[in-house]
Amino acid sequence: MQFLLHWLSWTGYQLNTGSGNEYQSEQVIGFPPSQAAKPRNYAALIPSEKAQLEVAGIPYPECGDDELIIKNHVVGVNPIDWKVQSGGFGLEYPVVMGEDVAGEILEVGTNAKHNFHVGQRVMAHTVGFDKGSSYGGFQLYPVLRAAITSPIPDDLSFTEAAVLPLSISTAAAGLFMNATLGLNSPKTDTIFSLPSTHVADNPVLLLWGGSSSVGSSVIQLASAAGYTVITTSSSSNFKYCKELGAAHVLDYHDPEVVPKLINLLKGNKVVGAYDAIGSVTTVLQCASVLEALGGGKISSVGAAPSNLPPKVTLARISGGALEPREPTVAMEVWGTYVPWALKSGRLLPRPKALIVGKGLENVQKGLDRQKEGVSAKKVVIAGLAK
Repeated sequence: MQFLLHWLSWTGYQLNTGSGNEYQSEQVIGFPPSQAAKPRNYAALIPSEKAQLEVAGIPYPECGDDELIIKNHVVGVNPIDWKVQSGGFGLEYPVVMGEDVAGEILEVGTNAKHNFHVGQRVMAHTVGFDKGSSYGGFQLYPVLRAAITSPIPDDLSFTEAAVLPLSISTAAAGLFMNATLGLNSPKTDTIFSLPSTHVADNPVLLLWGGSSSVGSSVIQLASAAGYTVITTSSSSNFKYCKELGAAHVLDYHDPEVVPKLINLLKGNKVVGAYDAIGSVTTVLQCASVLEALGGGKISSVGAAPSNLPPKVTLARISGGALEPREPTVAMEVWGTYVPWALKSGRLLPRPKALIVGKGLENVQKGLDRQKEGVSAKKVVIAGLAK
């Protein structure tokens, strides 16, 4: 432990030895002189492989031309966070994870000034796993990519906003990228109405796991893009999925769910399947449905089994790939649709937030709670900034 403390100090990190939500304010050893005028930054970081999170002082980041820096108020927790903590990813430590943030802008890069301004309230998908710890969400002052950031209206709280970002990017990546399903993006002239129960009215998307965090955004984005969504969930979440826009919801516990889906979808234009659960079992269930309908493509958030039926293909989804690989899709979704849909009430902050604590010292509690499993809820930690 003494070696770890020395190493963190040498690299510009300092462990917080205080308690509660009172982060220390003294200068950290190893900070460059330019850091002295910057706010003190802290993060809930993974100091070594498989270690519990530690709250430590870290350098205040630099803001690039296409980036923003925010004062972070609320963070969301996702399965990738505790999976990375479990090890096996070959990362260099310490690591700052976290993909969902909501806060207020402190700095705006040169190329982002036409869309954002200091003091603006925003939510963002943070990409520390892809770009490094300065971009991780579990810190007071993360760097945001402007292209996957959205203003939030005054009547939307930071807590509500923080449930959405990663799920929006992951939903959009699986639905609209050319490398996945290649569907049409949602439009800002979408007229909200209850979904039609007549499947044949629009092209149809099969979604597995509609009440999950990603599934909730898939329902909303696909419906806004003009597709009829047929999804699965537990029976307790049927109403939830329909309120988001699903036309039909079937119980994934039902041993006859696959033949029932086939019967429901026969004779319709099915544009593909989105597996928001991503287990081998759920991927193969989606594949069985598509095979019976003549084939098709699956977007999977996880598993990619090799024993797929003929005429069924699969693309694995990465929300982090949205901006760098298909920036036009990112612009259509994050730059155009999301701000409009939040302001107009077309995009709902779902699943509802489950606050497990306040302050960076409770992020580990959030990871543990998410790992236990939640249903139609999103684990968040509030009260990061004072």
